[in-house]
Amino acid sequence: MKKTTINVPANIRFMSQWKEFSIPDIPHILNKQIPGCGFTEYCITNEEDVILCSPRKILLQNKYEQHKEDVYLVVNDYDQDPGTDKDLTLVGKIRAPIKDPEPLVISEVEKKEFFRKLTYEVSDYIDRRRRDGKPVKILVTYDSFKLVKDIIRHQFCIDQFRIIVDEFQSIFTDSKFKSDTELGFMDKLRDLQKVCYVSATPMIDKYLEMLNEFRDLPYYVLDWGNLDPARIKRPNITVRCLRSVYMEAGPIIKKYLDGEFEHRHVIQPDGTSKKVESREVVFYVNSVNNITSIIKQAKLTPDQVNILVANTEENKKRIRKKLGKKFEIGKVPLRDEPRKMFTFCTRTVYLGADFYSDNARTFIISDANIDTLAVDITLDLPQIMGRQRLSENPWKDEAILYFRTISCGNKTTEEIFQERLKEKDESTADLLSILKKGTDKEQVTLSKNYRKLAKSYNYRDDFVAVNDSNGELVPVFNHLVRISELRAYEIQQEDYADRFSVFNELNKIGALDNLSGEVKEFFLNYDKIEIRLNKLRYLCENFDKFGDVDKKIILGNVHDKGFQEYVMILGPDVCKACGYNVTKLNKRLEVNSFDKDLLVEELCKSFEVGKSYTNALTKIELSRIYKKLNYQESPKASDLSKYFEIKSCKVKVGDKWENGFKIIRPIQNPV
Repeated sequence: MKKTTINVPANIRFMSQWKEFSIPDIPHILNKQIPGCGFTEYCITNEEDVILCSPRKILLQNKYEQHKEDVYLVVNDYDQDPGTDKDLTLVGKIRAPIKDPEPLVISEVEKKEFFRKLTYEVSDYIDRRRRDGKPVKILVTYDSFKLVKDIIRHQFCIDQFRIIVDEFQSIFTDSKFKSDTELGFMDKLRDLQKVCYVSATPMIDKYLEMLNEFRDLPYYVLDWGNLDPARIKRPNITVRCLRSVYMEAGPIIKKYLDGEFEHRHVIQPDGTSKKVESREVVFYVNSVNNITSIIKQAKLTPDQVNILVANTEENKKRIRKKLGKKFEIGKVPLRDEPRKMFTFCTRTVYLGADFYSDNARTFIISDANIDTLAVDITLDLPQIMGRQRLSENPWKDEAILYFRTISCGNKTTEEIFQERLKEKDESTADLLSILKKGTDKEQVTLSKNYRKLAKSYNYRDDFVAVNDSNGELVPVFNHLVRISELRAYEIQQEDYADRFSVFNELNKIGALDNLSGEVKEFFLNYDKIEIRLNKLRYLCENFDKFGDVDKKIILGNVHDKGFQEYVMILGPDVCKACGYNVTKLNKRLEVNSFDKDLLVEELCKSFEVGKSYTNALTKIELSRIYKKLNYQESPKASDLSKYFEIKSCKVKVGDKWENGFKIIRPIQNPV
């Protein structure tokens, strides 16, 4: 694949500022390199007739609201969004058939009426823009592009229009759950010349070369750093091991609700310093179920949350059922619109959404073991980091990534995967041979039936798709889905094979500059240790060698149960004193985290100031209190000295004198 580098002038920050820039009039790929460079804005505001094609309705709606007076948004109520929240990344696993949403029953009369109305509105909009001497700007989803193309082709010259395929990598990444759309869209583009496939994170070259449609296309790369390196801001990703979704999100939410806002001091243009508090949070969690669970457990209210997920009936029902009727799917707020404290996003808004917050922080959840939660570090993460648009936001280029690597139970060898792929390839060839035999009528019947079956099983056993973009049902080999499976395998089994695979992928996008060589060496040795006790010993023996920043990184990436608490709460010395014995450490944790106020209250009821008690009686009473309160400590008479000022004395019991204590006064603020 031949690539041509285009150096962006040093004085250009956004593409709309570059008046001399022009797009070739042949099908090509354009790698804009950085999200948020304003290329979409450039396409909407330049002097060309443009059809902007997007994979997401929510993004088109966002752009439309920013440019209502100049653009026409195609609203197709019959274009059912299958939901990009379904991320089918686990490869080679036998799954139950996926139940599609109930199809809309549309009569031929309704179809004709819709197309007639759309034809009138599109034609009227184009005529008005032409009369006013203004360029035509049409916003359309991949799925609805065929309608717009047919209208323009019959009434205008389609070759006059620049076709911008925004975020074209989604043609591959979305194909698993909306293959009909992607295949049909590609068919409709084949005979057009002025097509620009654009992305800041295009599909990896080796995958592009697997498809005839992309293999030989000219490939242009915008270079922002050559003439002005300061324009390239690398994301600052802090990595943490994922325990559970709520264990990570819950404490963050609580801090914000309690008013414990992180703050930064920002230098203003006039040289003065301004304190900025983060009062907003954006969570990227590609699971509607996880999002609703977080909201429910945290007891958040509708006025506190913005839920940005695929606008499907399934998602609407799920949200209402779990959270109540007052909760609904939200929209991306415009620059001057109010924002809520907590925003939850699925991959529906990984691409292209504009967030205009001057204080929002970003948190990302990624779990390679769960279908919905595996974040593609190469494709998804740079897109997520490009969502915050305002440079005034001191957290704009920062995020915390909580990740979990692939577990042993979900690991698949390259050999097994390739064998499975070979079986599906052979099944595909056999099925295509069968489907293409027989009379024309038989082929149509077989194609219709198989199309229904294929949707139910979602390419579990083969890669056969039935394409009808040109009005005929044609069985084809869906290479898009095959590539998506290859990529899914690579993400799970290679990118998330272990923590160093994750670190390596993050390094590729320049996102781990904060990870020192000493920390990498620590984890290299740590991960080789198999015995749990020895791992804890290694952690404790080396922990104090690091500075505060590295200590936070290490603790954030230690996923062994309890290790964080042992070191943070008890400390390495206590761990050593307990012989790194987990049972002993857990008991000490319970003691350390115990509510001492309850204990003091009970002690004051049992032990009166001015009175004396024998050691034996004291121990019996302490044992009763400890048991009552579930205080995990062995009672000793000397424990009283922690809570009272005491004096040793003799206590007469019958005819004998026994050792004991006299209670002088309570200790203020006992440890």
